[in-house]
Amino acid sequence: MSIEGHLSQYQFDGRDVVARQETGILKRSTVSPQFDFAVLRLEGDTIDRVFKGLVALGFNAIVHVQIERNGILELGAYDNFHPQCVATGPGISSSLLEELQSANVIWDFKLASPTSRQP
Repeated sequence: MSIEGHLSQYQFDGRDVVARQETGILKRSTVSPQFDFAVLRLEGDTIDRVFKGLVALGFNAIVHVQIERNGILELGAYDNFHPQCVATGPGISSSLLEELQSANVIWDFKLASPTSRQP
């Protein structure tokens, strides 16, 4: 998982940080101004710690989030989670999106047709 934004107040746990620079699929989304950037491990033993750190930081400080799994970008949420700037990969099912909407985690979603999806 990569996060980009105003991260100076984030209390990173050294066990969770993979890199402070781009890696593989997880690239910076803004060149100028250059925001803080971190790649974090998002695995069973780190999820709670990472999420608590992000909540403590405040989501307004986060400009871009990307989640990669097995070499595939599964979530890209850009420009402060602007509705037109969030995309999911093939590992995110419509039933998960419906569950997140029911739990008020997300407001709405629109499924793209298979031909309109970008690799």
